Amino acid sequence: MFSFPYFRQIVKSNIKFLAAFTFVLCLFLIVMTNVFTPETVSGLQSATKGTLAAHILTGNGTLIGFMANSFYALMAIIFPMVYSIMVGNRMIAEKIDKGSMAGFLSTPTTRLQLTLTSAVYFILSLVVMWGVASVVGIAAANISQPDALDTDTFLLMNLGAFLYHLAISSICFCSSCIFNSSKNSLTFGAGIPLLFFVVSLFIKLSEDLDFLKYFTLNTLFDTMAILEGNGYGASFAAMAGLSAVLYVTGMVWFQKKDLPL
Repeated sequence: MFSFPYFRQIVKSNIKFLAAFTFVLCLFLIVMTNVFTPETVSGLQSATKGTLAAHILTGNGTLIGFMANSFYALMAIIFPMVYSIMVGNRMIAEKIDKGSMAGFLSTPTTRLQLTLTSAVYFILSLVVMWGVASVVGIAAANISQPDALDTDTFLLMNLGAFLYHLAISSICFCSSCIFNSSKNSLTFGAGIPLLFFVVSLFIKLSEDLDFLKYFTLNTLFDTMAILEGNGYGASFAAMAGLSAVLYVTGMVWFQKKDLPL
């Protein structure tokens, strides 16, 4: 069911995207560990008091707390999301749109092999992205802020971010499998994750909008629960379960649908 030749082709065509977005994540982590000091946090709290940024760019006085409300609230959400949107569409829908899918299916490679191999690459690429980011983050903290980083919580935070983006990638992948054009694939594959992010920002604006947390996947990536060390297990399981369902749905749908080949 798995096609190694097709996997090599996918890696070759997407490796630059993976390298670029992983580099950006690592760069932000290095910057975060270098600029953090308790005085930095105090200054940000004073400068942003009463604004939306007060909920985003501050922390609880620790390096990981600072990261939770800055890096993991913005950069760790936006940049990997863009990666998933771009690569998800490239997996299936773009190939149908450009007519290259006919060439792949004219070989002994089956539809199941195409989708399964694509899904494996997509998931492994996110594992690599967050694995490298974890190593770089720990190394940067040990160099610039010795003993300041709670490594266990940092790794849990990255695990949560990975599971969140695994769920986002499953939305993008499923959309790519369902639709035969990039336009429609991106409408849902990009629109839904971006809507989740915008809704999560609205929630930070006012406590009166707290009910919106039931309408965004971002609620499941609860950095505060991870910082406190409890209450995140069910959310992690939910993101993993949703990802499995959507990946399988996409593969099954692609096998059964008519293609304009």
